[in-house]
Amino acid sequence: MADSTPPQGSQVRLDNWIVLLDPAWQSDDPDAKPPPRAIAGGWPLGEEGKAGPFQPNPDFAPVDGTIPTDPTDAVLRLVSKGEVSAEHLVSQIRDAVLEIAVDEDDHLLVGPAPDGVPCVAVTTAPAHKARVTAPRWRPVTGDRLPEVVPDDVDVLLNPDGPAAFRLRTDALRGSRPDATQPPTRR
Repeated sequence: MADSTPPQGSQVRLDNWIVLLDPAWQSDDPDAKPPPRAIAGGWPLGEEGKAGPFQPNPDFAPVDGTIPTDPTDAVLRLVSKGEVSAEHLVSQIRDAVLEIAVDEDDHLLVGPAPDGVPCVAVTTAPAHKARVTAPRWRPVTGDRLPEVVPDDVDVLLNPDGPAAFRLRTDALRGSRPDATQPPTRR
């Protein structure tokens, strides 16, 4: 797995983590530790100080829908506006801990995207799971998605979220850099 590079912005070091803060959280005390609800998630730091994959905080809920839940959600929003390319999204996903919808027996739940293509639901942060009915969720690092998702099934990122996207499995395998698109309704 590749090491992540934490983005610049509202981040602080807490113990062996670099944490990403809710931009709405403010403190008059420069030494104040942010409360858990103000932490979007973080990057664990390895022994050599390299950041691992971003792990979302299950207790974080942005104050409104305009604030991304995590770095991958932020990239999804930029891709949907045409401000960054699909290659950037694929790179971001590879360095994140995601959750994939599974049944009680830990089998992937496959269903149609709005455009009818078979997909598995994958969320970038716990806040997105409320929009999807699934018996269970399994954490998976984005770099492992190509091993988990069958060739004939795509990934639907943050279904019904502000920037839901269907990602083709061949993009995850590196064979199609233009393989991302917003799902369209038939």
